Amino acid sequence: MSERPLTDHPEFDDAPPPEAPRIHRFRREPLLPEAGAGGAPLTAVIAVISFLAVLSMASVLIINKSASEWTAELRSEITVQVKGVDAEEIAAGAAAAMRILNETEGVIEAMEMDRDDTAALLEPWLGKDNAAAFVNIPAIIEVKVTPGLRADLDLLRTRLAAAAPNASLDDHAAWHSRLSTAARSGQMFAFAVFLIILGAACAISIFAARAGLAANHEIVSVLHLVGATDEFIASEVQRRFFVLGLRGALAGLVVALAALGTAALSLKSGIGTDSFLPQFSIGGWMVLWLFAVPLATCLVTALTARLTVLKALQEQY
Repeated sequence: MSERPLTDHPEFDDAPPPEAPRIHRFRREPLLPEAGAGGAPLTAVIAVISFLAVLSMASVLIINKSASEWTAELRSEITVQVKGVDAEEIAAGAAAAMRILNETEGVIEAMEMDRDDTAALLEPWLGKDNAAAFVNIPAIIEVKVTPGLRADLDLLRTRLAAAAPNASLDDHAAWHSRLSTAARSGQMFAFAVFLIILGAACAISIFAARAGLAANHEIVSVLHLVGATDEFIASEVQRRFFVLGLRGALAGLVVALAALGTAALSLKSGIGTDSFLPQFSIGGWMVLWLFAVPLATCLVTALTARLTVLKALQEQY
């Protein structure tokens, strides 16, 4: 009696064909599970760290750009102020000062401010319309000069004093010095915050790596039994932490760019346009520098985890 093939039995008539084995070429599961190493919580923490790091680096770049623009204006401009007991004397002194400025080599442009514009500068202290009514407003002449003339203004001061005794020249040196000092202090503070944030990322990586090893102690022991080296295990942990760090860092970068973009649009739309605030935009070299922050965060996280695992394995095994 011949036996029927196994596939001819009724219970196998509707059986689906066996699936072909799937080959994962570009993705594989982590050797050490995420339990204990953090997973989603660690990604969220790194996202917050990346967000703060991007904001601190953006502060460094904004302060540097704004200070460069402000100091460039101060370096290329000087101000001549002409006082007097009445409007006629002020007008005569301003005319004499303009003549000297126009005859001086190295003066690019000299322009006398309108009387109403000058009075508007005093309104925050004297009130609206009070300056023009009760004060002899001095004439203000804005002068753009070449770097050569800016380096030596003694001769111009002497000529102005001879032609208009009530005229005074201000080269804004005090403002330039104070602004440069304040900008350097702000940059150093922002960069120090950036370094502190990276230090926090290192501390979190150390804690998470040690917790991951403790949670997967049995797996690590088995790996050692089958011949895995400490370098191999550390490389696996480094790869896992780099992936987690990349996810969190990119998420923090996106949120930070959204916040910076909102701030830039708010300033452009009129909020703060009349105040002494830096005007900035998101683009150019600033974006490249900001994109480097998540990469630095990932590298710091991964390398710290690797070194922590190597040290812990040398101590335990």
